[in-house]
Amino acid sequence: MIEVARQYQQAGLSVLPANRSEKRPALAGWKDYQSRLPTEAEVMAWFANAHDALCLVTGAVSGNLELLDFDNGGELFSRWAELVEAEMPGLMGRLVIETSQSGGWHVLYRCTEKVCGSIHLAQRIVSVPDDNPIAFAGKPYKPRRNAAGGWEVILTLIETRGEGGLFLCHPTPGYEMQQGEIEDLPVLTAEERDVLLEAAWSLNELIPSPVAVPSDPQPHNHGERPGDAFNARGDVTGLLVQHGWTLVRDGENQYWRRPGKNKGWSATLKDRVFYVFSSNAAPFDGPKAYGPFAVYTMLEHNGDYTKAASTLRTQGYGSTPSPSSSPPSASSPPSSSFDGTTSALLPQPLSVRALMSKYPNLRPPILHGLLREGETMNLISAPKAGKSWLATDLAICVATGRDWLGQFGCERGEVLILDNELHGETSANRIPKVANARGIPIDSYADHVHVENLRGRQQDVFSLATYFQALKPGRFKIIILDAFYRFMPRDMDENDNGTMANLYNHIDRYADLLRCSFVLIHHTTKGNQSGKSVTDVGAGAGSQSRATDTHMVLRPHDEEDAVVLDAAVRSWPPVAPRCLRWSYPIWSPADELNPEELRVDKGKKKAEKKEQWTPQAFVDAFIDDQPVTRSAILTKAIDAGLSRWLADNLLRAADADLLVTRHGEGKRGQPCTYTSAKLAGSTEGELL
Repeated sequence: MIEVARQYQQAGLSVLPANRSEKRPALAGWKDYQSRLPTEAEVMAWFANAHDALCLVTGAVSGNLELLDFDNGGELFSRWAELVEAEMPGLMGRLVIETSQSGGWHVLYRCTEKVCGSIHLAQRIVSVPDDNPIAFAGKPYKPRRNAAGGWEVILTLIETRGEGGLFLCHPTPGYEMQQGEIEDLPVLTAEERDVLLEAAWSLNELIPSPVAVPSDPQPHNHGERPGDAFNARGDVTGLLVQHGWTLVRDGENQYWRRPGKNKGWSATLKDRVFYVFSSNAAPFDGPKAYGPFAVYTMLEHNGDYTKAASTLRTQGYGSTPSPSSSPPSASSPPSSSFDGTTSALLPQPLSVRALMSKYPNLRPPILHGLLREGETMNLISAPKAGKSWLATDLAICVATGRDWLGQFGCERGEVLILDNELHGETSANRIPKVANARGIPIDSYADHVHVENLRGRQQDVFSLATYFQALKPGRFKIIILDAFYRFMPRDMDENDNGTMANLYNHIDRYADLLRCSFVLIHHTTKGNQSGKSVTDVGAGAGSQSRATDTHMVLRPHDEEDAVVLDAAVRSWPPVAPRCLRWSYPIWSPADELNPEELRVDKGKKKAEKKEQWTPQAFVDAFIDDQPVTRSAILTKAIDAGLSRWLADNLLRAADADLLVTRHGEGKRGQPCTYTSAKLAGSTEGELL
């Protein structure tokens, strides 16, 4: 193996010793070799020791090396090879090919241009009976629950190893050369590489959902929208031909070739979904699926959906309501849908008396003091500051009916976490850690907190409409979106107030239709947040704090491992700021800390230290021999510049230290009063 490794190094390949069973480099720090070739001396030193495998690093470091990996026993290799040979005769004979230890196939080549990162080219969904791990072609898979509630696994049948990737290869046991030599790789042009990738994409069985289309900006009450009408009966094939696309193969699944291409195909059309897998098929992006209205909009109006809908309406697509159509009654509200569309608004204002009669009570609480059914809450802090751990704690508290942070009562119910940052393995490890730290047994929450790990599945607030539509209204008390920035549509400007308001409008609709609350985990902007008001904290446009019902923020306290929790609420009394202390893996109240002492930038001059108040100084300043209520004492102290938190704590301390005398029992309508114990105990003639 050492001699072959030396030959690979001399051929300009980043070759490393590897662990065959774990399929990873047998080096503690191998990342450096993603950007530089190992020297001959390094290679000889590594392989002088016994290793059972070697691997190659793909990408620019190895001369733009790329690998096509055919998995699941290599079942698609023969079909793919036939497609490649038909498209470009002779190309298959130039490729370097080996079989892998799992029965699959590897195809190796270099490119004249840089290659992208690793990508999935062909996948398949397989339904399974339950969530027990299952193996296909010797490879283990963990089933996931789909939107319909069933269990499934996604098999990756063809994928690339691109920039920064690696793979085991000959002469590792189990890897056998079938054609060519690895040290003599062919160099493919961009066009030749496209032939290989497009042939693989054409075998993909997991067609993604069509791109999200904005709701019709000019809906007609009780009428069919132009986009919906075109989706139902528009001529997609005629439209494609008109714009230079060529139908290569007809049938239930049509194969189409993009303009400027002489052989092969670039997209498929099946069940009125146009799946583009070519990366050179402008104005479409590949790989991506498009519905008929989206195809029309991209080809005819360069992606302007407003103009497309308007033009289609002039062509007879869509319908308008009959003049005799009677408007909906107050008991029959406008229709709603999960795609965020509603029928046109008709005037139906209510008098205050009617309003009070229709809504005699506030909506049911879910988090007492913070959140009600149908409301949304932002939970915001700096990146990597522990907000996801806090959200996990919240989920467990709702699932078990425990108070959150010892302050906010939780109505017990099911919780759904849609997590697009963590892998499933991380969630499975993290949630029990939080519960164990709280002393909560697993049987109390394990069947009531539900997690959907969406990392890498490219879902945004709009594309989740179908997912939410499959949920039963009322099933979940709270749905947590973590992290919110990853649920924002691609190319969306989070600093645009209108765009952000539209995003929150959709979430409000989901919350209303599902009869639950949403909690959105978001991050702050860069820099210190101590000088901002609560509603100004958070990355993006200011409308995000105004659109939500509760805007909760965590900002660093002057003391290490502590934060100040603050919240602006809409349907509750104001929430006093409170300090929390981090002790892995949970946040706990730290009421001994002053929430006013927010951390400031290191580069800024620290404010002059405020006067240090003691309980005795507080009594001397604000309490004398005349009985005065607690409220009056606090008001006088606040007017003098103390915070309510500090004044309240000083009065409690003075009471505990017997520096004041309390009069009365504090019954309803008869508040207790305070006098200075020092003055009360003095005698006539003493100097006070």
